[in-house]
Amino acid sequence: MKRTGIVAIAMAVLMVAGMTSAWAADDILGLWKIIDDKTGKPTAYVLLYVNGGKVFGRMMATISKETGIIDDTIATKEKKADALAGDPPNCGLDFVYEIQQKGNDWRGSIIDPKDGKVYDCTIKRETDKLLVRGSLKGTGGLLGRNQTWLLATVRELPSGFSLPNPSSFVPVIPRKK
Repeated sequence: MKRTGIVAIAMAVLMVAGMTSAWAADDILGLWKIIDDKTGKPTAYVLLYVNGGKVFGRMMATISKETGIIDDTIATKEKKADALAGDPPNCGLDFVYEIQQKGNDWRGSIIDPKDGKVYDCTIKRETDKLLVRGSLKGTGGLLGRNQTWLLATVRELPSGFSLPNPSSFVPVIPRKK
């Protein structure tokens, strides 16, 4: 009788542990604040959303390096990504794209709007953080950089700013000039 109780408890613990790890891997959608891996300062806000079964990341706002204050949003679209075809605005840019779940990770592509280079992208969730790794294509993730993205709220954005509904988004994959 004791053995049956121990087995039942062990099974329950394994089920809860499995649900927790599945939740962490599955829950990457929402608003995230990008932290620069070199300076440790926030640089932008990105909204991760689903379209066609894949995850995309659209830039919602950028943060000034000098002041640390939001200097552009998807509503104003003042600053341009000059290295990309058509000089699209940074805000509104789908710079993370075609991300799909692979085990406990998410994998796809990420483009650097400053130089137009495309990298393999791996995303892992750890509580209220995303570990985002951009690596040279074909290196299996060996040559690259990591960034930490922090879970954010709309309250961090400028007053009066309304976060768009991502169900209306149609992803546009940027291309280098």
